[in-house]
Amino acid sequence: MTKEKYLNKTLFVTLAIACSTIFTYYYFLYTNVYPPGSFTAISEHTAHKVFQTRLLVTTLANFLEPILPILIELFQWAVPYPIDYEVILQLLNIFFLFVLLVSLPRLLSNIEIFLHPAFSFIIFIPVSWNFIFLNGLIDGAGLYYPYDIPSLSFFTLGLLLFLEKKWRWFYVVFILALLNRESACFISIAGFALSVVFTNPSFKNWIKENKDLIFHISIQLILWITSRVCLSIKFKGNPGVFLEQPHSMIEFLSKIFTGESHWAMQNPLWFLTLFFGLWVLPVFGFKYLNNPSKRLIIVGAIYFFTLTLRSNMMETRVYNELNVILTILVICVLHNLINRTKSVVNT
Repeated sequence: MTKEKYLNKTLFVTLAIACSTIFTYYYFLYTNVYPPGSFTAISEHTAHKVFQTRLLVTTLANFLEPILPILIELFQWAVPYPIDYEVILQLLNIFFLFVLLVSLPRLLSNIEIFLHPAFSFIIFIPVSWNFIFLNGLIDGAGLYYPYDIPSLSFFTLGLLLFLEKKWRWFYVVFILALLNRESACFISIAGFALSVVFTNPSFKNWIKENKDLIFHISIQLILWITSRVCLSIKFKGNPGVFLEQPHSMIEFLSKIFTGESHWAMQNPLWFLTLFFGLWVLPVFGFKYLNNPSKRLIIVGAIYFFTLTLRSNMMETRVYNELNVILTILVICVLHNLINRTKSVVNT
């Protein structure tokens, strides 16, 4: 490794840690917990069913809790608030954000987008807007759940390992992702969408061409179903239900025109700025998207459809993995615009 590459990597890692730390500080500052799904309730296995099955992060935090006295002894002088269980959650959030940032450049290169790794910091635009600004700072319910940010990291790293066919590491990450949130299935959906081959119209030949892919998707489907069944059985005695009935999105959107407030937002008009409006770039720059990115749009559409069935879509934090998909689409548009500009300049 040359000195320049070493310095670039060091700078990237330093900025990744710094940005992850800053994000986490304000994320925890402007959000609060929903008692039935609070991190305390999840860690004690007393949360409502729909939240309790998403137990990875609090399990890790419980495991790390014995190091609190060491953290207090070494760092309390530098932290302006008491170092407690919540600080462990903050450290885990920083870690998962760091994983997201270092995984994204390699994922981009695997879908034919070759840009400087610094472009991966674009992810902070929609994530900061959805999770902090619209979720507590400007407006919004201001809700924090420990599994939200890690779901982005697992999607990015899991999809990267899927595309690189590093199956041993993939299944480790995938199983952890299943314990974090059931939306881990979109790692498989995205991996399938980006890997499936359609070179022969014959169904038999299609099966033959994609037999390895079908094999792994089948294993992942079995793991996903097994995880849902096992977690459902384990926590069947918890309060609440496993599938909540979402609040009416039509009622929420109607308040944009009437000017009325809603429990999710005091001024629902802010909802129109979701993702900081970055969705405009791939919509109007569709011709600049490559084939893998266009396939990801299908994955995003499936994700969006599932949200309509079971999520409170007026909560800006529920669009978890969509933040990664949208960021990839935006970077792809920028990548091809930059290449086109360079070619015009050089002619």
